[in-house]
Amino acid sequence: MKRVLTIAVSFSLLCGSVVLAQPYGNQDNRDDRDRREQGDRNRNDRDRNDQGRNARDDRQDRRDNSGRPAARRWARGDRLPEQYRQNQYFVADWRQRGLREPPRGYRWVRNDGNDFFLAAIASGIIAESVYRDDRDQIWRQRYSRTYSYNDDAYYRECRNAPDPAGVIVGALIGGLLGNTAGRGGGRTGATIAGVIVGGAVGAALTGNLDCEDRSYAYKTYYDGFNAGRPNVSYQWRNPRNDHRGEFRVADYYNDPNGFRCANYTQQIYINNRPQVASGRACQQPDGTWAIVG
Repeated sequence: MKRVLTIAVSFSLLCGSVVLAQPYGNQDNRDDRDRREQGDRNRNDRDRNDQGRNARDDRQDRRDNSGRPAARRWARGDRLPEQYRQNQYFVADWRQRGLREPPRGYRWVRNDGNDFFLAAIASGIIAESVYRDDRDQIWRQRYSRTYSYNDDAYYRECRNAPDPAGVIVGALIGGLLGNTAGRGGGRTGATIAGVIVGGAVGAALTGNLDCEDRSYAYKTYYDGFNAGRPNVSYQWRNPRNDHRGEFRVADYYNDPNGFRCANYTQQIYINNRPQVASGRACQQPDGTWAIVG
């Protein structure tokens, strides 16, 4: 009988232990569940942060009003990405662009938006930034407006006409060239720019020329402005009607705001009668040469 009672008591105590132990097991499960839920919340927070960063990156990659990708803005102390530290982005003609002389160990670099950065050669750390949109505002303040190919009479009137000099196809008119056309051939917007022959001066310059004549003449404008060599004659002749002309840049200079400008003269012969015109062109922040006076 004692043995039966002892077994009964022991079994009762054992069951009690199991029953008592059960709540602690439930607490451990709740703790594990809480930890898992907290981990899920942390992951969700990280995902939201990543989405926010991606959204900011997307905003940086959106296009501006002209259709170009909106360039990321870097400040002093930032490091340029490796892609902009390649030879095709180096700026050798910094003086012509109104930029200061780079100190030893630094060089000017441009991005695809024609913004300029003074960066350390060894590290790519930026010491100075010159942004095109800032230059655009200065340009408009000085020259009233920014010129695009829609301001060019040749593009408006002759883009569907024969183009014997390849002005349209070769993207020699500003706005068509932009900063990417011809990159595969070694040309970039930092070294070769289009031309805009617009306004009253542009109309006077080409008013007596037909579309074929203008094609040949525009090629001389393009070559003359971009050669950087004053007092060099660039000549053209239309074999169909024997109209011909000569274009010459007298000199180059930087205006008070640092924009590259050129004084030019043109002489054309229509039915062997000479006509002379002269004026001034300046290089817009997008690199396009525009007739401004």
